[in-house]
Amino acid sequence: MFIVQNQSSPGTMLSGLHDIMRDGLVSARVCSAYVTLSGSRMLFDCIARSAVDGKPETVAKTIVASLDFGLTEPSALRFWQEKDNSRVLVAGAPRLSAGRLTTHAAFHPKLYVFGREDGTAGSLVGSANLTSRGLTINAEVGWLEKAHRRLEPVNKAWDAAIGSAVELTPEMLERYSALRQRLPVEPRGEEAESLPEPNVPGATPMADASVKPQDYAQMWVEARSLSGGSRTQLELPRGTHRFFGPVFQEYSSGHVVRIAEPSLVSGQMRRDKCPVTWHGDNQMERINLPSELKGGYSYENSLILFRRIETNTFDLQVYPWGSDMARSLVAASDLLGLVFRFGHRLTGFLDPA
Repeated sequence: MFIVQNQSSPGTMLSGLHDIMRDGLVSARVCSAYVTLSGSRMLFDCIARSAVDGKPETVAKTIVASLDFGLTEPSALRFWQEKDNSRVLVAGAPRLSAGRLTTHAAFHPKLYVFGREDGTAGSLVGSANLTSRGLTINAEVGWLEKAHRRLEPVNKAWDAAIGSAVELTPEMLERYSALRQRLPVEPRGEEAESLPEPNVPGATPMADASVKPQDYAQMWVEARSLSGGSRTQLELPRGTHRFFGPVFQEYSSGHVVRIAEPSLVSGQMRRDKCPVTWHGDNQMERINLPSELKGGYSYENSLILFRRIETNTFDLQVYPWGSDMARSLVAASDLLGLVFRFGHRLTGFLDPA
């Protein structure tokens, strides 16, 4: 199926990678014209969470990148070289001996292929480079295939795409780094730059909003310090329980009332019946999130994203507050007029259901 990413629908490429890895991962092959360290870290987090046995070192990883024009970051190539069970290949190596990084025929494919234990594979092919912007906020289009039953056509396409790419050696990386340092920064464009911090001083208080959370497929919540002994109880703005399905109206109750029990998934982690509750003592709604020990995250000072993937089941992703992904989500909701304030924190919605 086609998937489209733009400023009002950010992270579509990254969400697509999450979706095709969720069934378990034994191999990862990525052919991307340009690769940055930030994009590499995003991908590796997906791999780590989706590895069949929870060990990313058991996943056979192959990364193919271009040296053309000095756009690929040397730190990204080192990142993958240092990972266990990982190969790094590069296109454009012959030009290094001539002391140049320019070319008349650039290496430009973007192909992501992920193999599973059952012999099937998922793939994403399109315009998105393995960069933070490519996976989050650039205008991108891709074709996502969740399950290839026959791998012969996939392998044939892969071999054709990587062409004459060769194994990256320490000497090649040193030469590339030196040549790249001589280039002016400007021609590299904005692909490797961090996103600007969104400014939303006029966010409407959630209590005054007429938004219907159930009408959207994605909801994010700014998290600071969570409550509970494991720091996994996230306070929600009143009314956002409707994003998870039920409609609750017993706000006069002074007790703890269970409202909903959604399932949360992230890579190989799945937690069913995560309680969404009303706490009458402090007049707040809350959701109990899976702890790190149970495959969840450290949630403090982050943006927590819930994405509906089927009835009562939601993909859970967590990004540091201020990261490119967090900034792109806040900016997109602001563009749509869907950022709201509750207390000193923000929440927002995306993707009309």
